[in-house]
Amino acid sequence: MKKLLIIGILLLSSLNHFNGHYQTTTIGFENIEGTCYATLLSDKAVSGTWSTKQELDLAVSDDVLTFFREYEDEDHYFFLNYLQDVSEGKMYWPIYPPERFKVLLYRPDNGELAISDKIDRYALNSTFSAVIENGNIVLERNYDYPRLIMITLIRIVILTAVSFLVTWIYSQRDKHILRLFLVSELVFQVLLNLGISAYSFRYGFSIMEYMAVFWVLYLICFLMQGYLYSKRTTMTAMPYLCSFFSNITAYGVGLILLDLFPALYTIE
Repeated sequence: MKKLLIIGILLLSSLNHFNGHYQTTTIGFENIEGTCYATLLSDKAVSGTWSTKQELDLAVSDDVLTFFREYEDEDHYFFLNYLQDVSEGKMYWPIYPPERFKVLLYRPDNGELAISDKIDRYALNSTFSAVIENGNIVLERNYDYPRLIMITLIRIVILTAVSFLVTWIYSQRDKHILRLFLVSELVFQVLLNLGISAYSFRYGFSIMEYMAVFWVLYLICFLMQGYLYSKRTTMTAMPYLCSFFSNITAYGVGLILLDLFPALYTIE
């Protein structure tokens, strides 16, 4: 059993490179005035497909492009040839944003610039709020934590209810037995879905991870619950069969939820 768990953890730690989710960085600017352009300066000369040597048609004036390409940062951070017009107050770097960066903002109308301190990405979809003060950009994390909590609770409620319904069908519906079943189902689903949310927060979560790894966790739960039911109850027929069907049903419903409602697992 320990070998299965180790294999599952190793698979989960490596699948994030192929699960179809890409890191993004979003910055919402406050008190923007006039035409402004911004970029993320990277502590490395390459970030995914972006690099200091790459040259793209960025649809900006030569003066703007020259400013960013010739800007010399005191900490030797690099311009990766990606910039955006942020006059409406938002910058979005859709793929392979730098892990550690500074925000550089430029106003071509008056030649003013503003720059932030160093900051690190922290999630699959890292969102920040930015306030411009006297040539400095102050960044703060602005992640949608309430939504993350909400979708976690929704998964827990749905999957616990499904598991408990199957258990209720197989049990003799004695309230004392059902309380034990409910507690064991709830504990497992809470731990499972907290793990999903923690992983998804950083890497995103897909059917690939679910099918490759989560059968191991449900198998462990099936064996532990079956043993618990057989030792702690005398009124339930076939405790391992009851545990098997409750877990296989929850596993299947979780797979369907992930396929039909991926937003319940990953915040884009």
